[in-house]
Amino acid sequence: MISTSGLTKFYETHPAVREVSLFVPAGETCALVGPNGAGKTTLLKMLAGLLRPTSGRIEVAGVEVGAEPKRLHRIVGYVPDTFGLYDDLSVRHFLEYFARAHEVSRAQTGKRIEGVLGLTNLTSKRDAQVGSLSRGMRQRLVIAKTLLHAPKVLLLDEPASGLDPHARIELRDLIRQLAALGTTILVSSHILTELADFSTSVIIMERGRVARSGRIDALVEELAGGTPVRAELLAPEGAARLAEDLGARAGVKSIKVEGATLDFTFTGGRAELAALHRELAAAHDGLVSFYERRLTVEDVFLASGRRDVS
Repeated sequence: MISTSGLTKFYETHPAVREVSLFVPAGETCALVGPNGAGKTTLLKMLAGLLRPTSGRIEVAGVEVGAEPKRLHRIVGYVPDTFGLYDDLSVRHFLEYFARAHEVSRAQTGKRIEGVLGLTNLTSKRDAQVGSLSRGMRQRLVIAKTLLHAPKVLLLDEPASGLDPHARIELRDLIRQLAALGTTILVSSHILTELADFSTSVIIMERGRVARSGRIDALVEELAGGTPVRAELLAPEGAARLAEDLGARAGVKSIKVEGATLDFTFTGGRAELAALHRELAAAHDGLVSFYERRLTVEDVFLASGRRDVS
C-alpha cells in the first residue's frame, strides 16, 4: 500500500530523511516511532505529497507520488501535528466546506458528514460552534474532516499531542475503529506507549534513517530468540541468588536483574519451562511470581539501540 525506495530529503545541506526504503501493506496500523528530529514529520509530508523529496521514489496505493497529485489526494488523508480551524463556523458548516473542497458530491455530502460525525463521536456537536470545542473534540473534528473523502490511507502526525488522558483513550479507540474498516494507517509519535496498544507494525526512525521496521509480532519473535520470562521475588537479594542459579542452567540466556525483578530468555520448550518453574519454586522461598513476559513495541525500539524516547 505504501512503499518508498531510496527516499531522501535535504533542507539546504541538512539531511532530514536519508535513503529510506520501506513497505507498509494494506490494512496495517503502522507506528512511526523515533525521537524528535528523527525525520518523522518530513517523511509523512512527502508521503502525503506536500513536500517534494530530494531524491527517491514513493508509491501509495499504486499511485506514484509527485506524478499524479490529484489522484493521490483522493486516496490519502493527512492530519498534521498542528492545525488551524475556522472557529466561527458550526461543525456542520465546517464539514460542508471541506466536503466541497474534497469534491464530495452534493448527493453524498449529508451522508458523509453524518458518517464521520458518528465515527468521531461528534454527532451531538453538529450545530456547535467550532471555537467552543475542547482540544480533544477539535482533534477529532480534524480527523472527521480528513475522512470525508473516504481515504484508503490515513497519515497521522503526533495526533495525541496536547490531549488529556481521556481524549487519548478516545483517539486510540477511533484509530482502532478506522483500522477495522480496512484503512491503512501510519501514525507517528515519540511516545511509545501511545502506539503500542493498537499498532500491528512499526517503523523506527533514527537520525533520518530507518533503524528497524516490520510487523511487531515478527520483530518480537526475532528479538526474543526464545521465551521471555519474568520472575518476581520478595527482595533484591533473592533475585541475585536466583540469577546465580539460572546462570548455571542450560537453555537460559540474557539474564537481567532490576531490584527484586529478574528477566531472562528461555530457549527450551514449554514443558521444560514448566519443569524449570517447579524446580525454582522449590529451591527459592521468596519466588512470588514466574510468568512469560509479552514483548512490546518498546522492546523492539530499545533493541534498535536508542533509549531516549518516553
